[in-house]
Amino acid sequence: MPLIICSVCGKQVSKRAMMCPGCGEPDPANYHLKNDWLGRIFWLFVLIIAVLLVWYQFVPYVSAAFID
Repeated sequence: MPLIICSVCGKQVSKRAMMCPGCGEPDPANYHLKNDWLGRIFWLFVLIIAVLLVWYQFVPYVSAAFID
């Protein structure tokens, strides 16, 4: 478990700590913030792919129904 230096109080704290035990600084390494963004980007891509798959499956059937 890597340790980093808290930018506020200068004490060593775990990279994955939710807050510094010395000064209470929330997420001193911004580790959880980075993981939040990666998770959001991943689910955004999954949603886009799902919408595209549904779109390409149903558009030919809908357009064929209106043409006939």
